[in-house]
Amino acid sequence: MSSRNNMINSSTSSEDDQENRYKTIIDEKKRKRMISNRESARRSRLKREEHIKDLNDQVTYFTTRNNQMVQKIDEIAQSYTSIQSENKILRMQVEELKKRQELLQELLVSYQNSSYVCDAVGMGNYQDYLVKPWLQNTFEAQTTDGIYQF
Repeated sequence: MSSRNNMINSSTSSEDDQENRYKTIIDEKKRKRMISNRESARRSRLKREEHIKDLNDQVTYFTTRNNQMVQKIDEIAQSYTSIQSENKILRMQVEELKKRQELLQELLVSYQNSSYVCDAVGMGNYQDYLVKPWLQNTFEAQTTDGIYQF
């Protein structure tokens, strides 16, 4: 029986050795997996930190860009307001000049009609004084019944 016990012990011992080797192999795999997981977690943290840094850089860039655009919009709005005011003034001046032109056109027609009358009556010399009043030393215009007399 002793040989049987030896065989049983040796087979038990052999099984124990195999089990120990198996545990060692499993422990080694666990240890390698744990090391691998730690390294992967470290890489993941570094990658996440780099991504966060990139996002913060983008936030800074876009904030700066936004401020620049807001400033340009303000400048354009001021310029627009100024141009709009200037345009309004110019339109008013155009209207005033149109009125003046109409008045001068009426005066010209009236003058031409009166010069025809003056030529017919023999007052052609006064025509130069009407167009160029500085030629006459004493130039006085008087109105009688809405007609200019010289």
